[in-house]
Amino acid sequence: MVANAAGEVRPYRVLSLDGGGVRGLYSALLLQGLAKRFAANQRLPNAESFDLGAQFDLIVGTSTGAILATALAAGVPLKRVIDLYRQKAKDIFTDPAGTGRKAALWAMKNAGHAANSPKPLEKALHDVLQDETVGEMYARRGIGLCVPAVNVETSKSWVFKTPHDKKGNRLNRDNNYRLVDVCLASTAAPMVLPIHGIASPADKDGAFNWFADGGLWANNPSLVALTEALSMSDGEQPIELMSVSTCPPFQGRSITPRQADRGALGWKIGVGIVEVALDAQSYAYDYVTKTVAQFTGRKVAYVRLKDPDVPVNDVAHLSLDNPSKKCLDLLSRLANHAIDLNVSLATAGSPPPQPLIAQFFQNIKAFPAQQSEGAMNG
Repeated sequence: MVANAAGEVRPYRVLSLDGGGVRGLYSALLLQGLAKRFAANQRLPNAESFDLGAQFDLIVGTSTGAILATALAAGVPLKRVIDLYRQKAKDIFTDPAGTGRKAALWAMKNAGHAANSPKPLEKALHDVLQDETVGEMYARRGIGLCVPAVNVETSKSWVFKTPHDKKGNRLNRDNNYRLVDVCLASTAAPMVLPIHGIASPADKDGAFNWFADGGLWANNPSLVALTEALSMSDGEQPIELMSVSTCPPFQGRSITPRQADRGALGWKIGVGIVEVALDAQSYAYDYVTKTVAQFTGRKVAYVRLKDPDVPVNDVAHLSLDNPSKKCLDLLSRLANHAIDLNVSLATAGSPPPQPLIAQFFQNIKAFPAQQSEGAMNG
């Protein structure tokens, strides 16, 4: 157990990242902006990108959050992740689901296959993560990673994990999976992207495991994060958990009586149901995690970063598969609002103050300029 100069036990710090498709841009911009603001407040050297992943013992992310979590754990600068969303979103989501007649045409066009090919996403991920495996990344960085997915053949949850169990030697199942495949498994949203098959590293006959989006059961993985932290941290070690959303638009959605009587078209041929389920999970699991944290018998500090309200007229643009400039610009504006909200929450004068937010960014280290611009290993 590690203690500081004052004899205080170092907390076990955890970051939890929601799913939400292209809305992952919001999460990345929010974290990058907070890192810059708190670094400036501490008079740390100005930098384009900071090694936020190194601030945490464990990072957990689902779906688009899996991409961000894996990048942070692997030491990929947030600037590169932000560029991935801005530059590659249109290549990844080439055929967004529409509403009404557009939804019907979309369904007919994609009746026998997923709407988008996984190849552009796989290439974008490979450009950043290369062929590094789960085990290799942990050996290099020492940062725990958990990524929820669904094993489609068994209809059971599956959490990809690094071998971060310091109490034993039981987390070795996923060591030989490529980080790229882990991300593709957790982002395989039904109808939007194909189920992702990965050759089982333990099967010499080349059997495949088939995975779908982890958001089907843990779109907000904060409870997964808390459970893992309770299992892996020392019994006397305090836990600090920060949860980040993709700014789900449930704050501003309005429905008319006519819209209430929905059929397949009104639900975007099923994609709309998936979107509502993902956003509802994000809200519910925040409450559940907050409640569980109070009754664990351990010292657990939990904070979920504050999101701005989404204007009603903008809700329609925040579909998980909308790569339009209007959507990306809206996500950037919302992230800027969220940065101000959370900086205010972290200081006195904001009821109630949340100094815990600032602690996650304390003495954060900057990436060298060449690593911010180049590949994962500089």
